Amino acid sequence: MNENEGSSTSISNFITTIYDMVDDLSSDSIISWSQSGKSFIIWNPEEFYNNLLQRFCFNFKANTNLNCFFSDLDTHGFRKIDSEKWEFANDNFVRGQRHLINNIISCVIEQRVLYDQSMDMFKARKLFARQVKKAEDQLPPHNSYPTSKRPFPTKLYEMVDDPSSDAIISWSQSGRSFIILNPKEFCKDLLRRFSNTLHIPLFFHKLERFGFKKIDPKKWEFANDSFVRGQCHLVEIIINNEKEKIDQLRKRYDRQKKLGEARELFKLQIEEMLDMRKKMKKAKEVKEQEVRLQHHIGLCKL
Repeated sequence: MNENEGSSTSISNFITTIYDMVDDLSSDSIISWSQSGKSFIIWNPEEFYNNLLQRFCFNFKANTNLNCFFSDLDTHGFRKIDSEKWEFANDNFVRGQRHLINNIISCVIEQRVLYDQSMDMFKARKLFARQVKKAEDQLPPHNSYPTSKRPFPTKLYEMVDDPSSDAIISWSQSGRSFIILNPKEFCKDLLRRFSNTLHIPLFFHKLERFGFKKIDPKKWEFANDSFVRGQCHLVEIIINNEKEKIDQLRKRYDRQKKLGEARELFKLQIEEMLDMRKKMKKAKEVKEQEVRLQHHIGLCKL
């Protein structure tokens, strides 16, 4: 039995045993279906632990305790639905519909497969990072290869398409991706010929910037829909797409700059308007004081 089969068996054992235990009328005083039949309730936790949990249910798991049991319930998608009772439910755990527990088993297996795949990807990334670091450490301190001003995708295409370097970097069998077959030699020789200032992290950054994607976590294999063997004219699409992105970023920056300037201008206009209102109010108050003073003087003369 392989690891996946063993995992599937343990999942199946857990959920089928729980169902049988809840469905067993002889243990209704300890554990049973709720009135709706869409959840189960542990009525006597102490007896459940001392009797059913240890004896009937989980003899395939050593040192089983309630924490392990609740953890397994959570893993299998059960939720506690009553804070005052030990009542648990799962949409596929229903009285009289035993076949539904297959959905629970399938869901848990799928989650475990996804988890295993993510762990494999994580390990592959770590290995990839170590390979990059090792290759960088073995690079000479500097070099004097001539460089050109041609766009990155053009130089990359020529490098991949060069038969003399097929042992280091070449097209994949499909011709729709390229593979760095010898990372050490690539970093040591070809990359420096590509550019004096280009190093591995910057090379990967440029690949990502120009729309290349890594298509195999275990190999240095990269692809772009417009990077195809025998169709070098498509490289112009990659270059133009990058130019368009830069133009869009520049336009967005210009718009934001203009909006910022407009906001500042509007703010200044508001401040000027408020200042003008204050001056007008003060002038009005002074005028009213003059009128009152003249009126007072006129009364005094009378």
